[in-house]
Amino acid sequence: MLAVIGLRYLWLYAGAAFSGAWPYVAVAYVAHWTALAWLSFLLALVPVTLLLPWPRLVLPLAVSIGAVGSSLTLLDSLVFAENRYHLSLLALSLLAPQTWAFAALYLLVFLAIEAMAALWLWRRSAQPSKRRVGRYLALGIGACFLASHLVYAWAQARYYVPVTSFTHYLPLDLRLTLRAARLQRMEREQALAEGLPLGPGRAPDAGLRYPLASLRCGASPPTLNVLLLVVDAMRADMLTPETAPNLAAFAQRAMRFEQHWSGGNSSRAGMFSLFYGLPATYWPAFAGVVRPPVLMDLFQQSGYQLGLFVSAGMDQAVGLERTVFARVPNLRLRTLEPSRRTYAKDRVVTDEWLAWLDRWDASRPFFGFLYWDSAQAKSFPEGYPRQVPAPPGAGKQQRNRAHYLTALHYVDSLAGRVLADLERRGRRDDTVVIVTSDHGMEFEENGQGFSGHGTSYSAYQLHTPFVLAWPGRPAGPIRRRTSHFDVTPTLLSRLFGCANPPSDYSSGRDLLGDAQWDWLVAGSYHDHALIEPDRVTVIYRSSYYEIRDRDYRLVTRPQRRGDVLRAALREMSRFYR
Repeated sequence: MLAVIGLRYLWLYAGAAFSGAWPYVAVAYVAHWTALAWLSFLLALVPVTLLLPWPRLVLPLAVSIGAVGSSLTLLDSLVFAENRYHLSLLALSLLAPQTWAFAALYLLVFLAIEAMAALWLWRRSAQPSKRRVGRYLALGIGACFLASHLVYAWAQARYYVPVTSFTHYLPLDLRLTLRAARLQRMEREQALAEGLPLGPGRAPDAGLRYPLASLRCGASPPTLNVLLLVVDAMRADMLTPETAPNLAAFAQRAMRFEQHWSGGNSSRAGMFSLFYGLPATYWPAFAGVVRPPVLMDLFQQSGYQLGLFVSAGMDQAVGLERTVFARVPNLRLRTLEPSRRTYAKDRVVTDEWLAWLDRWDASRPFFGFLYWDSAQAKSFPEGYPRQVPAPPGAGKQQRNRAHYLTALHYVDSLAGRVLADLERRGRRDDTVVIVTSDHGMEFEENGQGFSGHGTSYSAYQLHTPFVLAWPGRPAGPIRRRTSHFDVTPTLLSRLFGCANPPSDYSSGRDLLGDAQWDWLVAGSYHDHALIEPDRVTVIYRSSYYEIRDRDYRLVTRPQRRGDVLRAALREMSRFYR
């Protein structure tokens, strides 16, 4: 029954399908719906059968589970066809009364169908058969399940888009991933050399509508350089003369956005929101078709020289090599350093940037990107002066915080070298400099057990520093609410002269305008949240959701804001075909 309903997803996929993907799609289709059907029975029916093996209880329960599952799948297919997102508890809570009426009708129809099917199977099972069809069928389905996962892992490692692009069309899809650095580099460069082939006559954004309209940008190429400095896990309250003296001094001579928020509490989500200006819920779709942001397209089309230096691997969980820098040739996936210490890699990144700038052709502007990782890893050289030594008997989080502060001070010294070198070369007046972070870091400050990053959507993990030095723009504090989503609209409109409204390619606004966000969608690796000035709605992977207040404490009797929730759901789906 589920497989029949699922034909609707295949119909939707056919509009963006690749001819080379259909064998995989057929195998994955069988495996997916079989696994989804058995999962519900395994979790609900098997325990009841073992504890209370009564046919009069088990059969009605099985019929009910089948009918409910079929009804929800049909409802999900209708919602997905209309909005391009799958059902969750939050989406269910926003359905109109007439939709629930139709869902009740679906349930009655499926109850009748499931009851007839159960009666037929019960009678059939009462007659012993010597055929081994069931055994062969089980082996065939198991082979499909294994093959679909192995093919997907192979396709992801080889950047084979015809396979990876199918993921978004399934309601529940858990796939194996394969990281093989040499294989990935070889296949990546081959794919780039061939123009990232996606199949005969297919658009590179198959499955996506991005941007929503062709960009209309200035005829003359920009002349300003752009330097983006990202300190992994630096939160906003760490931009102080004590912890980050060089960056704090630089911030006094630039625009300081004091209420700036990342689009994620993890590196992947934060970096995605920074470069794309879109919610990180789009990450799987963009990674699946290996689609870079329009910002990087413009840098390359405008002849910018790219100096990209990342301490952690490009192909790690953040996935920069298949998203942000997907079409950058000869991209270095790893920073090589014999000791493999994070602080040493950060030092190498800094030295290599300075050496790259020595070779830079000044007849063309540059886009420089440095991404330091020591603060997140709490890594610093032996003998480096401790900024705030942990007191005797300090707990784990106190020690972690002390190490974090010292690591931040160390990264600040590297950033100071980069900024001083830019000044020495006389490039401050023709370079847009941005200093920020991908996300923050928490040390159980709110007493609720949240620590590190990627664990909550509190201000500690989302409120990041953002400093912008734009030639000709006055320095000073800016106190309205801004976010990473605003970076791409600012650069496209102010640097490249694009006349499109930001909504054509982003969820953000111009940083140099006067608008501020009323809500934004922040992401992580497996869940996401709706951030409002006075509350946070967290939506987990299991579809469970909870609402927390400004201090990130649970609201016991929350009132849903349907208009904001519906607007957020639309924003997370409007770039899908």
